[in-house]
Amino acid sequence: MKFKSIFFINLFGLAMGLTTVVLIMLWVKDELSISRNHEKIDRIYAVMTNHDNSGGIITWGVTPGEMAEAMKAELSQVELAVGASPFIDGVAFENGSTKMTGAGLFVDQSYFDVFSVDFVAGSPSQVMTGINSLALSETMATKLFGSPKEAIGKSVKWQVFDFHNEVEVTGVYKDFGPYDLDKADYFLSFSYFKQMLGESMHWGNFNASTYVLLRPETDIASFNEQIAGFIKAKAEGSNVSVFVQNYGDTYLYGTYEDGKVAGGRISYVRLFSAIAIFILIIACINFMNLTTARSMSRLKEIGVKKSMGASRSGLFGQFMVESLLLTFLALLVAIVATFVLQPFFNQVTSKSLSISFQPELILILVGIWLLTSFLAGIYPAVYLSKFKPVEVMKSNIKGSFGELLARKGLVVFQFAISLLLIIGISVISKQMSYIQNQNLGYNQSQLLQINASGVNPNQLDSFLAELRKSPGVENASSLSHPLVGLSSSTIGLSWEGKNPDEQVKFENVSINMGLIETMGFEMMDGRAFSSDFGDEGSKIILNEAAVRTIGFEDPIGQIVNLWGDDKEVIGVVKDFNFESLKESVKPAFLKYDPTFAQRIMVRISPQNQQETIAEIDAIFLKQTAQAMDYSFMDEDYQMLYASEQRVSKLAKYFGLMAIFLSCLGLFGLAAFTAEKRKKEIGVRKVMGASTAGILTLVSKDFVKLILVSILIAVPVAWYFADNWLKTYAYQTNLSWWIFAGSGLVLIFIAILTVGLQAFKAASANPVDSLKSE
Repeated sequence: MKFKSIFFINLFGLAMGLTTVVLIMLWVKDELSISRNHEKIDRIYAVMTNHDNSGGIITWGVTPGEMAEAMKAELSQVELAVGASPFIDGVAFENGSTKMTGAGLFVDQSYFDVFSVDFVAGSPSQVMTGINSLALSETMATKLFGSPKEAIGKSVKWQVFDFHNEVEVTGVYKDFGPYDLDKADYFLSFSYFKQMLGESMHWGNFNASTYVLLRPETDIASFNEQIAGFIKAKAEGSNVSVFVQNYGDTYLYGTYEDGKVAGGRISYVRLFSAIAIFILIIACINFMNLTTARSMSRLKEIGVKKSMGASRSGLFGQFMVESLLLTFLALLVAIVATFVLQPFFNQVTSKSLSISFQPELILILVGIWLLTSFLAGIYPAVYLSKFKPVEVMKSNIKGSFGELLARKGLVVFQFAISLLLIIGISVISKQMSYIQNQNLGYNQSQLLQINASGVNPNQLDSFLAELRKSPGVENASSLSHPLVGLSSSTIGLSWEGKNPDEQVKFENVSINMGLIETMGFEMMDGRAFSSDFGDEGSKIILNEAAVRTIGFEDPIGQIVNLWGDDKEVIGVVKDFNFESLKESVKPAFLKYDPTFAQRIMVRISPQNQQETIAEIDAIFLKQTAQAMDYSFMDEDYQMLYASEQRVSKLAKYFGLMAIFLSCLGLFGLAAFTAEKRKKEIGVRKVMGASTAGILTLVSKDFVKLILVSILIAVPVAWYFADNWLKTYAYQTNLSWWIFAGSGLVLIFIAILTVGLQAFKAASANPVDSLKSE
């Protein structure tokens, strides 16, 4: 009650810091839980493959379809093995007049013995024993049949391009939750998948994921050594080695260099964990500075208590209890603030986080409370309880050089962290802007990508022709794979003079007539596919990266061999980005094959877009009897950077929080300094010192501290920013103005914060500070 302003500033500062910590804790806890919700997760491993190509080692989570069966039969450490493949995106299911598409997997029965899938109808042990079995999610079963129980035993037709079958619903499972990466709408039999592939099911075709349940006593390091050459022993001349990675680690540790795990999303977890720790420390520093600033007003209280027999340990306990109580109040405020901010935080992070008072969370919150109380209260408690009564009563208290250095060092630390965040935010924003404005080699604007799985291949040409007749459609064509994140590669391309021992991966895209024109690809040499030249099946178009890789000086008219068939090079297309700009453009070829079309690309006019999309949807519905699944290419491309964009947003908010809390800390030190020097300031004013002179006197030391912060933070920030930018093949430059501008912003904020306190001291009546003498 006596020091209301200091109390509320302390409470507010700690509460804001703790709110940030609790929010980050919820996010980190969620990230660490993804893919770890399976009962046997400690023994479930994903089989990874390293492809040693001419361009370096590429690590994939894809294996030959026969991998699971062979590992189970030949390796004693493997208790169960599972093959799983999505095969083709967007299978269309039909039950009478009801049609819908979904994303699912071909799996065998072992999948349900390895992974935790909760069934609401049907027997989990028998769900995938037949080649024509189908398991549906609860949502999909309800949409197709009205309820999960009604679905059991019913027949369903499915089709995708030329592939189709009639299957029986043998099980219905609960929808997958937020911690599941593979949210399958359905499961079909892996045996049928192998039957579909036929002769393509061999050790050189990587078309499935393989998961193994290892026996409890398995030594992973020795097991990886044992299986390294597993595929090479099956496929002569193979350049593929094998290792396993715990399935629960694949989400956080999904980046590989030279065939080894090199990080991934775990870097974001570590980054925000560090930010949480730094913000907590900054909040605690504020408490220390504000409490010690108040200490001059409590010296006589301490002197009287010591004179009356109070021990140092008793006073120490009193101040620690004060810290515990204040931090507890701040934690209560933080929990309320977390509830209020949850919807906004979930929107930014694209998660569904919630604070629920489970025993584990309560223990974490209690731990945060005790740790914060200790960090915030220990220095003031030691500082205040050490004073001697005689010195207090004589007002003969002199701060030591060590105390002064500690307080100033804490402020330097606060603002160095704040500057690191300001520079980091600036660099991330600049790189994101650079990426968004980068020329990708094609025109993304007004380009629709439509899932073509419901379109009958025999009617594709007539469907495209009808689309082109629509007034708002400028062009339309089809291709074999989603262009964004394209990952259909082959080593089956050879040419005269190629080293037979060298394996080179080429991205493989099958396209229709007009695709190059629809996308806006630029032809650097030769021509595009055209019906004017008759059969184009024996022709091929290379990108610039492929020409460089092969070494053609004059590529047009050259002959290459693809899977045993000679192909004539008729054109060279300018390199276009089909992956994140973290990757350089890989060698790719385009071949003419309209029969295998996963995506329909439609270029629409910028005018009346909604009307045009509605008309395209009507044409699609008429053709397929189902709603159109579409997206804009520029939106799909931005999804490649969703993680970075979320990190950028979070970093901005947490950076602002760190700066705000640092200003509170600076306010504390300024208040402390003004309190200690109020008599000096009073004497100077009596002797004629101006307000501007007093402002300069109080502020100059703090500006020096900020300059020290800048000198410390800039090289550290440059090091981390430079290393982060190196993860992109296409990167912006580290402009000097980012560092200079960030430093100036920090100096301005600091001067503003200190100036307010200095002006208050300079404007005070000197009589009030001198009358006690």
